[in-house]
Amino acid sequence: DRVVVTCHDNGPGIAPQNLDRIFDPFFTTKPVGQGTGLGLSISYGIVERHRGHLEAANHPEGGAVFTLTLPLAESGKAS
Repeated sequence: DRVVVTCHDNGPGIAPQNLDRIFDPFFTTKPVGQGTGLGLSISYGIVERHRGHLEAANHPEGGAVFTLTLPLAESGKAS
C-alpha cells in the first residue's frame, strides 16, 4: 500500500544536534550567504501534502540515511 525509498550515503552522517532541526525552515549549517536552508523543508512539505513521510537518521555503521515513504496511487484514480 506504499512505496519506500531509502538513500544511504558514506559521509560523516548528520550531527546529532541537527537531526531534530534538519527539516525546519531556514535551518542550515552553511555560512551566512551560502544557503537558505529551505530545500529539505520544502521537500518535507511536498511529501507531507502527498500523505507521505520523510525522515533523516544516521546509519549505525556511518553515513546519513534518508527514507521517503509515499502511499501508492489508488487504482482507477487519475494522477
